[in-house]
Amino acid sequence: MDPLAFCRVRFSPLLATGVILTLLREHFGNKNAISDPIVQRCVWGSSDISDILIESSSNESLINVGQRPAILVRRNNITSERRIINDEVLTIGGQRGRDFWIQLNGSHTVFSIATKPAYAESLSNEATILLTQYAPQIKYGLCFKDFQLREIGQLSLLEGSGGQYVVPSTFSYIATFEWTLEDDLPPLRHIDVRVLHGLD
Repeated sequence: MDPLAFCRVRFSPLLATGVILTLLREHFGNKNAISDPIVQRCVWGSSDISDILIESSSNESLINVGQRPAILVRRNNITSERRIINDEVLTIGGQRGRDFWIQLNGSHTVFSIATKPAYAESLSNEATILLTQYAPQIKYGLCFKDFQLREIGQLSLLEGSGGQYVVPSTFSYIATFEWTLEDDLPPLRHIDVRVLHGLD
C-alpha cells in the first residue's frame, strides 16, 4: 500500500473501510501469504465461488455468506471530541479566514465467520495479525493520529446464521477534520422556508 496514496484526501469512513478490505483481500488472495495452515485452503477470489467472502458488513453480505468462511468489515459510530474552544484555532498575524478543527474518534470491527469454532478463531487470528502489522501504514496513509487494535471479542454463535461462529476484532482510530471559514464569504441572512416544504 502506498503510504501517501490517501493522505491528501479529506477524512472518509468509507475510505477507511476500503483500505481494510483491500489489505484483507490481497492477503487472502495469495495462498502463500497465509501463515496459518488451517486457513490456507481459504483463498479469496473476486468471483461468487470464492473460498471465502470478504465484504463490508450488510444484510446482503450476511445472506451471501452461506456456509463459506467470511470476513465482514463494519464501520462503527464516529464521535467528535472538542479539544479547543468553539473548535477554532486562534492564529496571530494577517492570515485570512478563520481556521477550525475537531477530533474524530472512530472504529471498525472485523468479523471472522466460520462453521467451526476453531476455524473462526484461526481466521480471526490471521486477519487481526495482518491489520496489526499494517497499522503504522494505515495510520500514516490515511493521516490518522492513531490506529490500533482495541479488542478481540469472544467467540460466539452468529445470530440467525444457522450455526456459524464469529469472532469480532475492533480497531480504533483518531482522525482530525479541519476547515477554514473565509472572511469574504457572504453572511447567512435568511433561510428559505420553501426548502423545508420541498417547494424549491
